[in-house]
Amino acid sequence: MIENYSSLEERLSWMDKARCKDRDPTTEIFFPPRDKTKYSTLATQAKAMCLGPNNTSPCPVRKECLWFAVESDEQHGIWGGMSHRERNALVRKWQRKFKDKMTLKEYIFQIDKKDYTNGSK
Repeated sequence: MIENYSSLEERLSWMDKARCKDRDPTTEIFFPPRDKTKYSTLATQAKAMCLGPNNTSPCPVRKECLWFAVESDEQHGIWGGMSHRERNALVRKWQRKFKDKMTLKEYIFQIDKKDYTNGSK
């Protein structure tokens, strides 16, 4: 699924524009522990950073971040405002409804906030 890039820098250049660029990406906010009591709170904070308060002001590279995680088959963490389970649900939705109409990348880059915040729809 990984596309050809001339360099790793080119593949990751979107990160320079990310809202979280000055945060340590390995912190619990983006990789919450499996402990249910901690996970929900931390994941909500990470998603708010990605999507903005009340989903009103998304990170300018939210879709690039999501695509990176899907393309890389990232198994952990919040990427582009979605958990691994939500990303899997988004891919399944694309496979069921849109695979014959557009590529997965096209689907990810055209989804609206409603689809984005509810990957299982």
